[in-house]
Amino acid sequence: MNIVIATAICISAVLGLTAAILAYNGRAIDVRTEKALPKLSGELCEVLYLGSLAPSSHNLQSLRVSVYPSKEKIAVAVDPGRRLEVVDPDGRELYISLGCYVRMLMNAFEAYGYKTELTFDPADGDPVLYYHGEKGVCNWALSETIRLRHTDKSAYDPSRAITQTDFDALLFDHNNVYYFGRFDNDSYLSESNGFATIKEQTMIAYKRQAYDQAAAKELAKWLRFSDKEAMQEKDGLPAEQLGITGIKKSLYYLFTDRDSAQGETFAKQGIDTTEKQLDGCAGFVVIASGYEKQELIECGMKTVDVWMALTRAGISVQPMSYSIEDKDSKKALSDALGIDDPQMILRIGYTSEYGRNNAIRRDPADYISVY
Repeated sequence: MNIVIATAICISAVLGLTAAILAYNGRAIDVRTEKALPKLSGELCEVLYLGSLAPSSHNLQSLRVSVYPSKEKIAVAVDPGRRLEVVDPDGRELYISLGCYVRMLMNAFEAYGYKTELTFDPADGDPVLYYHGEKGVCNWALSETIRLRHTDKSAYDPSRAITQTDFDALLFDHNNVYYFGRFDNDSYLSESNGFATIKEQTMIAYKRQAYDQAAAKELAKWLRFSDKEAMQEKDGLPAEQLGITGIKKSLYYLFTDRDSAQGETFAKQGIDTTEKQLDGCAGFVVIASGYEKQELIECGMKTVDVWMALTRAGISVQPMSYSIEDKDSKKALSDALGIDDPQMILRIGYTSEYGRNNAIRRDPADYISVY
């Protein structure tokens, strides 16, 4: 064997080993959430865990939950220490996320055969949920839908249209829910006006946010830069939450840290990704509501209702509300669409492989108290 062949074999072996290591390090994370809580049955712990799989802005999981099993009562509030001061100074996303949790918790109780009643504390406006067991009426299909629901940040198939008729058939309640499909009447000739407006304002707002140092610093705080960090924190945005998997995940963790995530290169990569996401899109769902605390909570509940319907239909979803976080873009959006108070925008479409929730969730004992 001459030296050229030997060298080629060595290089091939090294490259193969490197690829194998990158692939191994890029495997999906498995966050082992400890579901058990003192004084609660295993079934109730499972219900509370399923509720935690609700959408959460930046995966903050900003929750304070009080359970009173003898009263069959659960009080829910936000954790003021877990919020986005820069991009969400008024707490709009905070309370929408709280509403998402409340509605998903109601779904989780229903999956295990419970009836629920929701009220709002007259003193502080926080939601209070009462639950009552109904034996023998478990809905395991609902449980599976909860586990399937997830954010998909990949580019969807823009050639597979979702028409207004398709969308209307998914929902039983369209109050304050609007759909803007990519094409008018499935013409495939040009983007519809509403779709084009949302796409344009989303891109404008994202660019502003990407180059805003305060926003970049806040985002970097909630990014996770290794499986170890993700396993320790069990919240925020690890690679999986950003839609980065496999070898790309390994490379992301190798070359990205909290400082570089605040730099121009990271901003440009984010802009490029956002452009691809907007180009790969069948339509946008806009959910409107007022700005009062209860109205925002109810907007979150509506968001979960819409998302669960889309999940059952195998339609992928990504919240994309940059244009609502930006005052100028929100006004332009509102004026163009004729919607007074848009609060949530969901990018939707079809993917070749529908995934499931990464289940990167905190241990319930970290935010749930049992009395």
